[in-house]
Amino acid sequence: MRLSEEPSAIVSHAGICGGGQPGNWLSYPDILLFDYYLVYTIELGLRMGHKGTRESVRNKILEYASKDPRIVGVIDYGSTSEGRGDEWSDLDLALFIQDADFDSFEVDWKDWSMQFGNHMVSFIGGVGKPWVIYDADPFPLRVDFSFYPVSEIQRVVSWPNSPISIDAMVLYDDTGEKLSDLVSRMVGQSLAPSDIKAVFYQVACDFWYYLLRTHVKLVRDQQWSARHDFNFIIVGNLMALLRIEANEIDRWKGSEASVAIEGDISNERLCQLNRCVPGPGSESLRSVMTETSLFGFEVCKSVSSKNGWDWPQELGDRVLEVFEE
Repeated sequence: MRLSEEPSAIVSHAGICGGGQPGNWLSYPDILLFDYYLVYTIELGLRMGHKGTRESVRNKILEYASKDPRIVGVIDYGSTSEGRGDEWSDLDLALFIQDADFDSFEVDWKDWSMQFGNHMVSFIGGVGKPWVIYDADPFPLRVDFSFYPVSEIQRVVSWPNSPISIDAMVLYDDTGEKLSDLVSRMVGQSLAPSDIKAVFYQVACDFWYYLLRTHVKLVRDQQWSARHDFNFIIVGNLMALLRIEANEIDRWKGSEASVAIEGDISNERLCQLNRCVPGPGSESLRSVMTETSLFGFEVCKSVSSKNGWDWPQELGDRVLEVFEE
């Protein structure tokens, strides 16, 4: 029997019952034949794109990694290792490869990635890392890979991760426990900045600098450029200032200021932040930028008063004047 035969052809060889005769029990050769048909059907289903789940894709990757002599370590450097993952999370997996195999593995990584599920696309993302999307339930699964030669294993301790345990981060270790030993130093570590006073000053300067730059873009009628800077840079810095004010900075090095901010700042501040959303048109953007600058001034003053820290108040005063002109 050839694997390339269609299922209908396999069925026609055996008939419905043993010996191809209606009403007979299956004989031993027929049982083998139907076992083969069952295996074929399962394999065909996988080839045709049977959807997996986040867990099944993850388990498949680990199964293949543990059998691949080129791979000596796999770690989860994402939210799951820190106890924040759920069924909606992507997978963030770093693989450590034998030095002698690293170059060839990087060349063939796309072929390697196709064996773990219904592969939709694989590409080098905008951050320069291999990204793959598998069709899965409840929706397509993003897997962010990173590949490193095992000789660079020491770099792990510099990553902004705070796993809840060694096992949560180290998924496979064939390095003689070297990888696990390194990760043990990271368990439960704080990701807060070492000098929050200096960070506050820098973020405050960024906030006022970009408000001034974005205002100039509006004057030039570069509305979309101004809107981009406001939404992504100015509001991003404002949320960082709100985190400093609320002393919610434990994950500062590991994630954007926006992540879960709804539960990390007061309801009053959240209501103010919710008003920093411009509508269509330059007038709406200009109005919201003015309100945001007043809000930012209030937050900077609050942090400074509470902690006795300097901030560029003279610049803030001047920017407010510009918006009022």
